[in-house]
Amino acid sequence: MARLETIPTASIIVPCYNHASELARCIASLGPQTIGSSVETVVVDSSPNHAAEKILESYNGVVFVKSATRLRPGAARNLGAEMAKGKYLIFIDADCTVEPRWLREAIGTLDRGYRIVGGSVSHGEPWHPLAIIDNLMQFLQFDPRRKSGPTQLLATCNFALRKADFKATGGFPELEHSAGEDVLFFADARTRWPGELYLHPAMRVRHFGRRSWSSFWSHQYSFGYIRALYALEIKRQHLRWGRFIWMTPVVAAKRLFYLLGHSTRYPVSFVYLLLLLPILVAGVSAWSFGFHQGCKERAARSALSALGGFNDKSVEAPSSRS
Repeated sequence: MARLETIPTASIIVPCYNHASELARCIASLGPQTIGSSVETVVVDSSPNHAAEKILESYNGVVFVKSATRLRPGAARNLGAEMAKGKYLIFIDADCTVEPRWLREAIGTLDRGYRIVGGSVSHGEPWHPLAIIDNLMQFLQFDPRRKSGPTQLLATCNFALRKADFKATGGFPELEHSAGEDVLFFADARTRWPGELYLHPAMRVRHFGRRSWSSFWSHQYSFGYIRALYALEIKRQHLRWGRFIWMTPVVAAKRLFYLLGHSTRYPVSFVYLLLLLPILVAGVSAWSFGFHQGCKERAARSALSALGGFNDKSVEAPSSRS
């Protein structure tokens, strides 16, 4: 697709993998977004088919980037940022839609002096039990009712920064898995710019969570697995205990009580979790089994690294590209 003739002020970056129908909904929601100057949308698709490209043929102002090989989220976002021409980069996922004034809220908050701004995440399907719990397990801390203010972490499906600052970070770590790059990216960002990550709930997107048991289970399993494998904000003793299968119920209980306790700050989310408690228990069980497997694999890789001086850097989380 042809690039815009004028240099855009902002570039909206959308990674996509096998989400063609969701992408159509996402792009349609971006149409009304304006900031009084030009905006481009950069879609990075690494699906094994051409469904996304066909859908985008009817949309103007979209730069389509097709990868011949599968890209994980971090790599797809890095490629989109590389292709983008805007001063501002705004990231959203293909399975999300935006609310009115989303773009204005993002740019306006950045112009107030913050380095990185992110928004809240609402339910795309507020009546689908699996999708609700899938969302809450991922985005509970980005509740629309949360107050604006500095934060430690943002959702990669809804954040913005200047392109110059994105380049300064070196971009997202390009992991071998489809999770974990967000924790590493924002950990690096808050080290570089303490107190300059800002949550602005009025910058809102809706995320359409998993709707089948298989996708829900595998998704939560992968989150637990990655948290352990790369030791993402996990204490060493927890990684040691997590290697034992008999500790899995304890890990699940800890995760369950964390989510329930945190949700008390947001009464609507708390009620959702209570009403859908059996699904929540299934989700934290999947997360805990994944955590156990990640602990075992991390320990095995560490043991290999200790043999003969063999250096297996895969046991450490990669830093951002630079």
